[in-house]
Amino acid sequence: MKTLALPMLLLPLALAACKRGESDATRDPPPPASAAAPSTPPASATPSTPAAPTSSQPGSAPLAAPPPARIADATVALHVVAESVREGGETMPWNRRPADMPRSFYIHPLRDRVLVTDHTTVFTLADGKLTAEDAIPEAQLLTRPSTSELLYQASDVDIVSIVGRWPSDVWIRVDGMFSDGARLSDFARPLYRKHGDRFVESPLPVAATAWTQGRTLVLSGDQFSLAQPDGTALPRRAAGATCPVRVSAEAMAALPDGEVLVVGRDCDRGGRLALERWAAGRTDSAVIPLPPQDGKLLRALVLANERDRYVLARFEAASSLARIDVAEAGATAAPLSLPSSKLVTDASLATDGSLWILFGEGDGIELFRRDRQEVYTRAAFPAGQGLSPTGMHAASADVVYLAGFTSSLRTVILSSRPGDLSFVSEEQPTGGADAGAPRAPLGAQGAGAASAPPTALSSGCTSPFVILFAVSRTAPADYDYPATRDALSGWADGSKYRFVEYTHRGQRMLGASAPDAARAEALAARLRERVKGASPAVACFSPAEILREVRLASTP
Repeated sequence: MKTLALPMLLLPLALAACKRGESDATRDPPPPASAAAPSTPPASATPSTPAAPTSSQPGSAPLAAPPPARIADATVALHVVAESVREGGETMPWNRRPADMPRSFYIHPLRDRVLVTDHTTVFTLADGKLTAEDAIPEAQLLTRPSTSELLYQASDVDIVSIVGRWPSDVWIRVDGMFSDGARLSDFARPLYRKHGDRFVESPLPVAATAWTQGRTLVLSGDQFSLAQPDGTALPRRAAGATCPVRVSAEAMAALPDGEVLVVGRDCDRGGRLALERWAAGRTDSAVIPLPPQDGKLLRALVLANERDRYVLARFEAASSLARIDVAEAGATAAPLSLPSSKLVTDASLATDGSLWILFGEGDGIELFRRDRQEVYTRAAFPAGQGLSPTGMHAASADVVYLAGFTSSLRTVILSSRPGDLSFVSEEQPTGGADAGAPRAPLGAQGAGAASAPPTALSSGCTSPFVILFAVSRTAPADYDYPATRDALSGWADGSKYRFVEYTHRGQRMLGASAPDAARAEALAARLRERVKGASPAVACFSPAEILREVRLASTP
């Protein structure tokens, strides 16, 4: 895997979520006598700060505090399975993303599939392979800003959120640059819904997910709807004594059998966290109080499969985890201990019941797996790599995927399953000598002509080079770079450089060959000083695919 190590600052992001169920009917069965029980790694009890003992139902006896979390001595190793490094930090002077805005892979776990996005390219992730889906054309992403009467069109964006059922009932959020085709351009974060073959601006619902019998259930505000109405009776929200809807929705999960769960603040209990649950085939619900926590609720998510249900919440000073136990008499909530005092940022529930929980971010990030024996196992990150996460997916107790960026120039996908993710095109032949052959890893697609990756500049380098910036896709072929030209005006040494447009990893770039390392550093310093937001990088590099030479500095 080719990389370019460039020092940059670390940046953070955050999320959170989870749940599970257990009763005489759903509790973990003992291993069969004929098979050896799976061995549980040695575990140590770790003090935790569980929620205060409380009742899960009004009038019932208080719950005992959960026992301390048990943490195994063993660890699960994480590996870099996909990586992308940007060599430039800027676009055109009037059409640039903020210099500290990272570009990242994003993982979007939908109920019926897992999607990975790289800019506007969409992949399905399964069995260590990425299968290309239809990309979302930037030409379909339009927004109307206040500074122009013309519609703005996306010119350099990332898909950062996808909810619903792919590919028909989809809502997305994007981050990036939008331009009116002239000189006006803005950074924006618009929201869209797929409408036929196009995407139109639309609010993002609280949740939208594949439901039952091919339907997509949508929760907007506090009301349910179907993405494609068909007359099906929908779950009815419970009314509160003091409010029209008792539980103000924060998140939702739905199962193929029709069960629906919504977590949020309960107005009948002073805004404390509660779960509203509709059993399969029912339109009326039961409200399950959750163990209380002090402080402001920042995020609450619920994850479920046919057997397990969990609620995970992040408050200002602490996080909480509760298991939802389902029995014929109803459902109750049981508080569970967490293995870390750091705040939860994300979580994922695998189909086998393994719960993976992410804590913190950057250099302090932690990942734990909770197995069916209720033992936590810590994941070991690659040495010296902090991470600001942008999505995760737990496939099983053995396989987890985690996306994020380590700097504004480098993004990775980590996994407990070693080996690069392979790219498989849907048009790939199914027979012959090349059938099933893996393609290039994600992040290396469209690389164009092969060129050695840039390396650190040294006095012995025979090809000193200054990587100026990535050129916007909307820039004309003969763009003359006025801001860079102005910065070089009147500089006697400007004629000593050869400025070129070139292609690297499918991206149009602007750079300059320098006579020696000292002059490469001098050019980079001048542009940092005179071009607002510029962040040129010096390297030992020789582009393999030159598009054209650009004369930016005249001979004095």
